[in-house]
Amino acid sequence: MDTILRIRVLASLFFGLTACGVTHAVEGGSSNYLLGMKGPLAAFVPKPGVYLTNNVYHYDAGRNNLTPLGNRLVGDVSAQVLMNIAQFSWVTEQTLGGGRLAFSGVLPYGNVDVAGSVSRGGFSVHDSDSVTAFGDPVVGGSVGWKSRDGDEFRAWSVYGSVFIPVGDYELGRLANLGKNRWAYDVGGAFTMANFKSGREFSAVLGFTFNGENPDTKYNSGNEMHLEMAAKQYLPNHLSLGIVGYWNQQLTADSGGPAVLGDFKGRVFAIGPELSYQFAGVQNIR
Repeated sequence: MDTILRIRVLASLFFGLTACGVTHAVEGGSSNYLLGMKGPLAAFVPKPGVYLTNNVYHYDAGRNNLTPLGNRLVGDVSAQVLMNIAQFSWVTEQTLGGGRLAFSGVLPYGNVDVAGSVSRGGFSVHDSDSVTAFGDPVVGGSVGWKSRDGDEFRAWSVYGSVFIPVGDYELGRLANLGKNRWAYDVGGAFTMANFKSGREFSAVLGFTFNGENPDTKYNSGNEMHLEMAAKQYLPNHLSLGIVGYWNQQLTADSGGPAVLGDFKGRVFAIGPELSYQFAGVQNIR
């Protein structure tokens, strides 16, 4: 059977995203799992074929508390990230338990700038790093089911992903694209929609299990994440909605400096989303 390459493009504008709570407390201050990447139509697995999805991700944040970066503790951290995240998906003809079986691979590439206060010789000095390189690739699989009753549409799926620690990483550098640790993420998603009203609701619940960084002997704790999206589809390929996520670290980090104590993180974010779907993008009908 010939393989068909389909390009799926979704342009989204996020306005006024508001986050509160403590940021991630895992090593490096950021999770392997990228919060906010799953939202609208999260549980929907499309028809069999080969898909290429491309996302551009921008992140700008700071943290006053001490954060373990590499083998150093850094205070007053500021970070800016611009990433291009390419995802290759293969939706097979095979079924598992009545659901459609799919596989995916993700390859991130981009730039990260990090600055902060580092202790040297008993003094605190400002330091910064910048790097442009590949991050850790991700491979995964999913099984998705769907049903339709008139205008009512339902979809649900389960997934699993493995984060492979081969991205650019250098011990002692503040800015790294790679995490230098294995991680595994498993979860499930649910989507409900109504074709007549144009409304949709999706939710994803997942759990991330982090491994040890062999260079620093730092063990990042395990995490739970919940992502939700509610959308109203409008004429002319537009849609407007609310998206958000909640991340809670379930177990404390270990192997880090004693000054960190019971190092756990949590974060909550919510904001509006305006999306435009280009002609030719496959829909759920």
